[in-house]
Amino acid sequence: MVSSRMLLFLHLLFSSMSSSSSREDIESFMRICNIHEVPLSHEVLTRASLTRSKYDLSYFDSLHAASALLHNGVIIPIDKGYRKVVGLRALDPRELV
Repeated sequence: MVSSRMLLFLHLLFSSMSSSSSREDIESFMRICNIHEVPLSHEVLTRASLTRSKYDLSYFDSLHAASALLHNGVIIPIDKGYRKVVGLRALDPRELV
C-alpha cells in the first residue's frame, strides 16, 4: 500500500530531479507487487492527529503511520521514529535488499 501523499512526494521528487519520465517512474513504482494507493480520508486525518500527539511524530510521518494502521499495511521507513508506534508493522529497508 502507498498513501496518496507518498505518490505526491514521489512525483515532486522525480520532477525536481528533472526526470522527463516521472510518469513512467511512478507507474513502475506502482507495478511493484501488492502496492495500491490508500486515499487521504477524514479517518486517516483523525488517526494521524492522535498518533502525532501520542508518539511525537512529524505531520507527514503521522499520516503515513495512520494510513498503515488503518489499512493493515506495512511501512518501510528509514526513520526509526516509527518503531515506537504500537501496532504499526514496519520493515527495515536494508532487510529487503
